[in-house]
Amino acid sequence: MAAIVRRRRRRRQNAVPVRRPRVFQDLSNPLESLDEEEVYQRYRFSTETILFIVDGVNNILETDTARNRPIPPLIQVLLFLRFVATGAHLRLVGDSLNVSESSAGRVVKSVARAIIEVFTHMIKFPVGDMASKVREGFRRIADRQDTQVSYNICDLNIRDYQPQLLQDPAAPARNDGVLKRAAITNGFF
Repeated sequence: MAAIVRRRRRRRQNAVPVRRPRVFQDLSNPLESLDEEEVYQRYRFSTETILFIVDGVNNILETDTARNRPIPPLIQVLLFLRFVATGAHLRLVGDSLNVSESSAGRVVKSVARAIIEVFTHMIKFPVGDMASKVREGFRRIADRQDTQVSYNICDLNIRDYQPQLLQDPAAPARNDGVLKRAAITNGFF
């Protein structure tokens, strides 16, 4: 019996481990393959606004090295915006951009911190009448009058800071410069 155990142990020690091959997903630019309306439907922002956000947080999100194929800042911002716009699970959001669930979680956290750091002067919390309107809107969504709404809404007004050249007067008017649905809950960071 001891000889059988030794033989099995020796086989395990001498066996060459079969490693799972590393798979590198294609992280191409999704903005190139989507038209303007599809970009707005997926991310709730126009292409110009997304590029404005990427330019603002690029220095913080960019890595120093090319080791381990880092996620580019554009993909990081798109992943964050998709997560905030849809409220979907990280696995679902990551799958849409060929990123793993764990990487999606790290990206959402780092982009949220970068946006807060860079765009602090643009983030305003609703006060007074606006706060009660937001609270009432949440109650209407929940369809219950006794719902106590605990919220922390940021009103990120990017439109004021965009160059006027990016505004196309012929384009349909949309309120894509204001991110009102981004509820950043306490303890998320």
